[in-house]
Amino acid sequence: MHPISTDERGGATSVEMALLWLGMLTLILAVVQVSLAFYGGQLALTAAEDGLRTGRTYPVSSTVAAQNGAESFLRRAAGSTFSARSVEAEILDGGTTMRVTVAGEALSLVPGVPIRISRSAAGAIEQVRP
Repeated sequence: MHPISTDERGGATSVEMALLWLGMLTLILAVVQVSLAFYGGQLALTAAEDGLRTGRTYPVSSTVAAQNGAESFLRRAAGSTFSARSVEAEILDGGTTMRVTVAGEALSLVPGVPIRISRSAAGAIEQVRP
């Protein structure tokens, strides 16, 4: 019989490495998921701001123009990273303010877990005074 030396750990190193790699992989995926959610929020906010600029600067302010401006930006920039999107524009405060809201879902690394994002931009409607 051969005595077991004190240097031999019986595979404990392999188990430790497997647990370490599992933890590292989880951390990396969490960082990527947070980044995707942040990117989706930035896309939504930029689309809302672009729609607001488009809608409030026409000779006659138009919610349709604002919606089209935001949707146009999303078609150009979002691709599949921001899906199930909706754009709403409304005129508030007796016709002096416009608000554009963009909502959708950011790309999720976990299937079946949607990350819902909504961002709004509001500003005064430009008016020409004689």
